[in-house]
Amino acid sequence: MIRIFSAFILFAFTNTLAQTHRYYYNIEYKLDSLQKESQKKTMILDINPEDVKYYDYAFLVKDSINKKTNSQNLNWTDQIPVTRKRDSNKNLNYNNINFDLYTYFTDDKINWKLQKDTQDLEGFKLQKATCDFGGRKWVAWFTKDIPFSEGPYKFRGLPGLIVLLQDNQNFFNFSLIKSVNLKETYNTENILEVRYGNKAFPVTEKIFIKKSAEHYNDPFHDIKLSLANNPSGSFDYYGKRFTKDDDLTKITKEARERILLKNNPIEINKSINYNNK
Repeated sequence: MIRIFSAFILFAFTNTLAQTHRYYYNIEYKLDSLQKESQKKTMILDINPEDVKYYDYAFLVKDSINKKTNSQNLNWTDQIPVTRKRDSNKNLNYNNINFDLYTYFTDDKINWKLQKDTQDLEGFKLQKATCDFGGRKWVAWFTKDIPFSEGPYKFRGLPGLIVLLQDNQNFFNFSLIKSVNLKETYNTENILEVRYGNKAFPVTEKIFIKKSAEHYNDPFHDIKLSLANNPSGSFDYYGKRFTKDDDLTKITKEARERILLKNNPIEINKSINYNNK
């Protein structure tokens, strides 16, 4: 349920050059098309003077903890963070394979169809729009009361902020739940662009797909090499500790099955058919 309030309009656009307009979205989703219950996350949409950033709220929580404890603990997300320039459809995707982070650009122009349907919600007038994107059909409700042509993930291009968004199979459901203004542009350098000192590897989307397939074929390749070169080393995997590279062969099937469970990405037309690799 949307929990932004009309009073927000009174201060939302008192712009400063460095200001960040931050929107919190709840997302309910199923990365496994057969799972019964949806997973839930809170995602952040930062609209900055020069760019837009969409990422997991858990990044902010981890960043706060790390700053307080002077640590560099890592975390990641099963939701793909993206950044883009303002008024651009060209997204920089952040995606990981095992422990390595990669970035690649995609051009994601969305052809919206505005509908006549409207509804009032929490003092905002919403209008309906539909589109086909990523192999799915989507319904969005946006409001011109918040005149940012933006929304969660790669969804943008409407004459107002997207408040509600859902695909026609109800696998992905976004709803705006909160908004705040920050006096200065929030620095995400240590949680996104550079993760705790580790820079992402820039590749093409095609190369990322190729590397994903290679990881599926041999999910413990790098760890096997590490254990082979370091007899005193160890590797923990879902509560089990392994010290010999040969032992990892036994859990390769299990690791592949975990990868295959994520068979329902938000852009289903880009789903990787690992079994044919």
